Formats: sequence, C-alpha cells, structure tokens
Amino acid sequence: MKYTWISALAMVLAVPTMGFSQQTDSSRLQKNGVPVAGDTMTIHYNPAGGPLAGKDHIRGMVYTFNNYRWGLDDVNLQLHNGVYDAKYFVPANCAFLAFKFYVEQDGQIAASDNNNDRGFVETTVNKEGMALPGGALAWGVFRKPSFGSAPQGYFDKFEIGDEAIEMWIRKEMRNYPQYMPRYFGDYLTMLKKSLGDEYNEKVERNLVRLAGLPNIDESNYYQIFSVYQFELKDTHKADSVKALILSKYPHGHLARHEAYTAAYMGQHNEASIEKMEKFLQDFPVVEMRKDSSADQQFMYYGIYRELAIAYVASGKIDKLIALLPQMDFASLAEIYRWDVERHFMTNSMPVDSVYPLGKAVITEAIAKVHDGSFKENLRFTPQQADEFAISQLDKRLAAHVRLLDKMGRYAEALTYLRMISPEFIYTNAKLNDAHIDILEHTNNAVQAAAVLEQGVRNNAATPAMIEKLKKEYVAKNGKTDGFDAYMESLKPAADIEKFRAEIKAALINEKYTPFKLKDLAGKVVNSAEFKDKIVVLDFWATWCTPCKSAFPGMQMLVDKYAKDKNVAVYFIATQAASKNYKEEIRNYISKSGYRFNVLLDEVTAKGAQDQVFRSMAPVFKSSAIPRKVVIKNGVIRWTAEGYGGSASKLVDELSYVIELLKNEN
Repeated sequence: MKYTWISALAMVLAVPTMGFSQQTDSSRLQKNGVPVAGDTMTIHYNPAGGPLAGKDHIRGMVYTFNNYRWGLDDVNLQLHNGVYDAKYFVPANCAFLAFKFYVEQDGQIAASDNNNDRGFVETTVNKEGMALPGGALAWGVFRKPSFGSAPQGYFDKFEIGDEAIEMWIRKEMRNYPQYMPRYFGDYLTMLKKSLGDEYNEKVERNLVRLAGLPNIDESNYYQIFSVYQFELKDTHKADSVKALILSKYPHGHLARHEAYTAAYMGQHNEASIEKMEKFLQDFPVVEMRKDSSADQQFMYYGIYRELAIAYVASGKIDKLIALLPQMDFASLAEIYRWDVERHFMTNSMPVDSVYPLGKAVITEAIAKVHDGSFKENLRFTPQQADEFAISQLDKRLAAHVRLLDKMGRYAEALTYLRMISPEFIYTNAKLNDAHIDILEHTNNAVQAAAVLEQGVRNNAATPAMIEKLKKEYVAKNGKTDGFDAYMESLKPAADIEKFRAEIKAALINEKYTPFKLKDLAGKVVNSAEFKDKIVVLDFWATWCTPCKSAFPGMQMLVDKYAKDKNVAVYFIATQAASKNYKEEIRNYISKSGYRFNVLLDEVTAKGAQDQVFRSMAPVFKSSAIPRKVVIKNGVIRWTAEGYGGSASKLVDELSYVIELLKNEN
C-alpha cells in the first residue's frame, strides 16, 4: 500500500462542516451570514469609530484564496446614509476572504481599516454548507505574515503563534490530504519551524514521498530541487532533479528561467541581442500568458527593455517596432519612457528620429492600457491596476504631446491632448506650456488663455507661463503692482492651506557638520559665516536630468530673493561622474545662462566627490539628488528630494519655508 500523509481513521473523523471568522467586537462590518462560494454576499461597512471615520471616498479590497492561489479583488462600495454597502460575488472555489477598507491620497493608501489589526477575515462554505479546500490553510498562513506564504501588508503587528500555524496546516492535511502537492511548500516551512535542527535529517523522506505521488506537477519537482540545492546543499541530487524537470517540461517554468538567465545579461552587443531574440522565439510570451501559475512576466519586461535599448542604439528601429505587438502595456510604457522620452528630454537623438518609434509605441500603449499588466504579484487590485496604468499613459501622452509641439505637429498633438485624463491634464507644468503653444498655433487663443490660468490655479506653471500671465495682467491693469497677489488669488484657498500645512509639518531641527567649499572662481564659502542667514542648498550634478529640470524654478527663486541680504542660495555640484567634472560644470552653467552661485563638493578619502552631501545624508537617509536643504543658525530646518515638475510650485515651496524661518522668534 502506498504511503498516505494521514491515516484513514483521521480522514473519516475530519469532516469539514463549517467556516470560521475572526472573533471581534467591531460592528463596522456587517454581512449576511457565512460567505458561500459561488454566490453573492452583501456587506455593510460603517466607518464610525474606526480609522476611516469622517473620511471621504472610502474604497474596499478583498484578498481571496481560490484553488490554493491568492488573489486580490475590488469591493465596489456605495454610500447610503453614512454606511457603505456592497455586493460581492465570491468565486466558486474561494475558501477564504480578507476585507480591507481604505482611502487614497496621490494614488497611495493614506489610511485603512483592518478591524483594529485583527482582520475582517473569514472562511467560506460551499452551497451544501461544507468548508472548502484551502480554508484552514489560508486561515493559518494569512494570519501569520512572517510565515511568508500569504500576501504581505494586510496586518500591522498581528500574528498567530508557531503552534497555531502548525495546527491549521495539519487541519488542512486532515481535511484535504489529496491536495497536499498544492501546499507542500507550506508543509515544509512548518516542519522547518517545528523540527529545528532535525529538519535537514528528516526533510528528505518527505521529498521522496512527494515524488511518489501521482498528481505532482513542475512546481513540486522544483520544490524538491530547491530543498536539495539550497537547504541540504546536495548538488548531485539537485542536478539530477533539475535534469528531470528540464526533460519532463522542456518549455516549463524552469526551462524558461534558465533561458532568461542566459539571455538577460545587461549587455547590448550582437551576441546578447541574438540570445534575447532566441529567448522570445523559444519561449513565446503568448504561451507564458496562457499559464496562470507562471508569474514570469518580469522576464519579458526585462528582455523587451534591453532589446529596445540595443535596437535603438544600433539604429534598428524597425525591428523594435515589429516587436511592439507582443508587449503588454507595462512594457510599452517603460519602452516609451526610456527609449523615446529620455532621448527627447536629453536631446540625445534628433526628434525626427525619435518620432516614428514614439508614435508606434504610444499607439500600441493606448490600445493596451486596460490589459491589467500591473496586477502581477498582487501589486494592485484590478481597479487600482487600471488607474495606475491610466496615470502612466497620461505621463507618456504628455511627453508625446511635448515632442509633437517641438516638431511643430500641432494638429496631431491636439489629438493626443484630448486623450489625457481630466485629472491630469492641467497638473504638469511643461505639458501646460506645450498645451498653450499648441492652442495658439491652431487659432485657439481663448482656450490657450484658459489653460494658462488653469495651470497657475493648479500651481503647475513654467517661468514662461508666469511671464505670459504677467504680460496679460499688465496689459489689462497698466502696472505690475498686485500681480503676485493676483497669482495667489487664482489658487484655491483650501489647496494653499493644505500645501502650507504640509511644509510646516516637515520642518526639522538637525545639526550638520560645518563645511568650506570653493566656488567656480576658487573663492571659499564657509558655512560658519552663514550665522542666522537663511541658506538654501541645492545638491545637483550635470548628469542628473531632474536636477537640471528644476533649475528654471530655482532661477525664479534666486531672482526673487536677489536683494534680500538675509537669504542666500547655493548650488552644490556633487557626485561627479567624470574626472573632468569641474570643466563640465563650468561649461554647463556658462551655456545654460543660469545666474547661480555654484559650489564644488569636496572629494572624500575614498575618491567620491560628495563629502558635504554625504555628511548630511544621515538626516534624510537617502543618497538621491536633486536634494534641497534649507539651513539656519547651523541647523538643517527643512529638506526635500526630487523635483515634481512645476517651477511655480517649487518656488512657492521654498519661499514658504524661507518666510516661515524669517518669522520665527
């Protein structure tokens, strides 16, 4: 008789008859009884008394465990008299549900309710009232995040003990031993925790038993290989199992991964191109997508990205365009960003050369924006994935519109402008600038004026837009007096209040190491002499595109405070990428025309040109630039990383910090 995981008597005694839910005193979530797989359940969520009380636009999500695979779905809530109602269809084989309610800000979850960290979690039953396969397993592993088997991020601190997880896994084994191959990995993890040092001695017999079962698949063979290779360090047996897998599944997951590893080398020579092309031929992406258990889309994303770089560098644009129909939206968005937008932004390719590829990629991306390609690895719910894809398409459309504007293809640009979502259309300063130019060149002066005003209203204006608005103001009023107040009046009071509150909350008091740096003329600037002066430091590098993108706004700030003896702005060139960095910096500043006080960061003992930046980095715990730092009286008072794309917003941000510090007692 073949080995079985449990005795026949235990199988008879362990008849699953009901579901179970997290015991709680919370009344925020009400349901119509135990969820039934294959049926619609009704829920009522009342945020009162919880972390979402008083919040607007509350959304819902639910983690599911269906046929021993985790899923993530949306719960579409409708607000009625302060209570959010929803009907949710429970998938036919779904054994477990975990609801979570949340609100978003800027596309990120800002606050959520998971039942006071105990979970809105529940197992389901079938239409005969019996528990489903996977219910006990999911109930255990989901509530022990450190076990590493279930989606992460649901709980903050809650976790059941090791004894509890073992109990639930063994309960699954008693109820559904026939499905052991599907949760064998969880069983091994449990054994490792319970056996400790005895694990290595006893695990092999379990591998042998698994290999003897009639219904195992490639994932089970890979589990056997993985234990031999990485845990038992038995390379001989590991290689034997690996050879068996490759022989048995010549186009399976492991074979695909092996081919990917050999092809994806981060190089762009002819030999690498041939390997990547062969990978796509031998392992067509369409076949991978048919396999719901593959989870290997990342391989194709990487191959497409590297091939695109190689094709563009070698002038094989036609080969790249021919490859586009294979790609999903996530890959297309990255190809446009790196192989079109980057070259357009850095002027590293003529726009006439960039345009054919840009048009082909953006056309394909528009058609595939709703393909769900950002759902991989439960990163998003379907609705979140769709919204994120739309936000990415908006950014690519904005870049494409700017490309067309630069080429003088104004009528064509209007077509793409109309595709940009209403939520995004006026929020990008450079897009607003291009939008105005396109409208003016297509005899839409009235609309151009409206876009100009809306851009300022959203604090997404370039220096050119502000100058244009100023001219219109002077033409209408005969003077410049009152223009700043007029600009401020265009912005919603609530937005200004929120903006300033966020800046005020970000003020800090962190000491920094005094420094002495030379400017481009060799003059030494000593930070000890700043005293109570408010000093803005902008850490940048010539290779840093976002750094340079922020410079028009920084020039506006320099001009604004040029006559203020209590304010100084220094641009510290750091993290040089070449030995000739001093000459490169001088040339860039000279050609760009910026009127900046540039300082040169010192070189460390290890040869890195980032001594002052590195000395301050522990305060903001990042090595990224651009980095703005505002100091006063020997103390860092405020700091921010990156550039949001709006010159006007950057000026407002730093100006408000300066004024806050000026008004301190």
